[in-house]
Amino acid sequence: MTTPAWADSMFQKWVVFFEKESVRKSIETRVVDPILKHILKQVFPYILLICIMFILLLFAVLITLGVVVFQYRSGLGPAATAAVGVAA
Repeated sequence: MTTPAWADSMFQKWVVFFEKESVRKSIETRVVDPILKHILKQVFPYILLICIMFILLLFAVLITLGVVVFQYRSGLGPAATAAVGVAA
């Protein structure tokens, strides 16, 4: 299926129109910038919440890692904890 000649010529005219620097700047300042500012304003609290949750998760992982390393160094390694679990 081919496109009609009038559609191709219309498309080419639109491409030439939107390639002009003045038109691009006008669309950017009147349409794109306000939309992006609005989206970022609405999404920012969620981004902040995700960052806080990531930091808390990182702390939880580091604390867990510290506990595991401390138990391993104090002699309560995997074999010792398995033996204690079986004996109890």
